[in-house]
Amino acid sequence: MLGWLVFLGPGADAQTSLIPPGHVKVTVEFRQEGQRAQRGIDVKGTGPGGTVVQVDPKGVTGSARVQVQESQRTIRQHVESFLLVQDGGEARLTVVEQVPEIVWFQQYAHRHSYVAAAVVFRQVGTFLAVRPTILADQRIRVQITPQISYQSDQGDGTIALVEASTEVVVHTGQPITIGGTDGRGEVMRQFLLGYERVNQANHVSIVLTAETP
Repeated sequence: MLGWLVFLGPGADAQTSLIPPGHVKVTVEFRQEGQRAQRGIDVKGTGPGGTVVQVDPKGVTGSARVQVQESQRTIRQHVESFLLVQDGGEARLTVVEQVPEIVWFQQYAHRHSYVAAAVVFRQVGTFLAVRPTILADQRIRVQITPQISYQSDQGDGTIALVEASTEVVVHTGQPITIGGTDGRGEVMRQFLLGYERVNQANHVSIVLTAETP
């Protein structure tokens, strides 16, 4: 069962937010370059400065912020959001709510027997499920599992692409790149190609930073 939690407060800053004991702050940054600026991160919100993120009962929400730097020809931008997640819990971050091209995802789901051959996707969304576990010596294990949601004439569903899951162990506060459109990971590359097309950006990468109190 999913829960809805709200982080309120105009001008709230991810850098100054307190991390509750037994929780991990996971900061996810989309770095991109393109010809047009994205006007803001696409999250559900409530009121000025408020952000709502859909998570499971162990998850806690955070806020999002956007920084843009313009030049004559290109716009370089990073979109940064963070989640506060209980140790061993899971939160889900939206990459693209509706990808512009679904053929690859249809073929991938058939190839890996996630759905029957008769199932035809009409709409696909992409997400990252983030599950942090606190270890000794200021280390954190973070598991990132790509997920897709789909709508079809046969029904709707969500698929965790477990074969594409990534697990890393990092020191608290240590940033790590977990994917990019120039990288080798097939699933993550397709996720970010969809992000590029929606946001008209190029060379998108995802940088993740996990922190404990």
